[in-house]
Amino acid sequence: MTPDRRKEKKMGMIEDIKKQVAQAVSEGTVCTPLPEDEYTDMAFPSLIKLMKFRTDRYALEGFGRLMVMHTTTKMGMELLTLSFMPSNGLNVPYLLIDAMSMKKKRCVFVEYYGCGNTDLVSGALEELYESQRVLPDYTEKPNWYVGERESYSLIKTGSEQQLTALAERSVKAYLSLIPLAHEDPQYKEQLRAFRQRMIDEGNPSSSTLHMLLGKYGADRFMKMEVMPLEGEELPAPEKRGTRWLV
Repeated sequence: MTPDRRKEKKMGMIEDIKKQVAQAVSEGTVCTPLPEDEYTDMAFPSLIKLMKFRTDRYALEGFGRLMVMHTTTKMGMELLTLSFMPSNGLNVPYLLIDAMSMKKKRCVFVEYYGCGNTDLVSGALEELYESQRVLPDYTEKPNWYVGERESYSLIKTGSEQQLTALAERSVKAYLSLIPLAHEDPQYKEQLRAFRQRMIDEGNPSSSTLHMLLGKYGADRFMKMEVMPLEGEELPAPEKRGTRWLV
């Protein structure tokens, strides 16, 4: 994951998080960019482009996949989603980081999901939780997946500097677990089942993805981009009229 060095002006929180996380990933493991695909550059609506989406994918050696999705809007809101998927069933929690910045409102969600696995490697994450729990909690709407998070998840607000540091430290702590973990085929199936729940019961990006891609496109995006599993082959989409069917 290569830091974006094109902008010389002062970066906002989202760009700063992207830069710091890129450096942490590059230092923590071997990171290989994957080819661009049909989801790399998207916009909604397609003509007016009130929202723009940039999606990049990476293979992380000894771990699995990373997806980075950066959303910008005409209203001034920026979103960043980082999905760290242990695609081979490495027994570390699935990590989803969401960052949001809009005017004076900002937050970072560091969400760990064990998907029912009670044999996860997580010591560094629990240690980080103890040092970062003092940051103010961000009040979120209730949803089913909130109760599925591991207890050391961090749903926080604060200054730009505090939240950028939280994201960076979370990624560093997470990647430090790779040498301590092992692949578990059963966990891979638990990840698959959890992914299906995220599709069927809703996830933090459901409404946006359904608006952008439709239901079938959103389901496919979850499987190909957000939570891909090693060795999984998805059927090619079939087009009937103006609709893509998966």
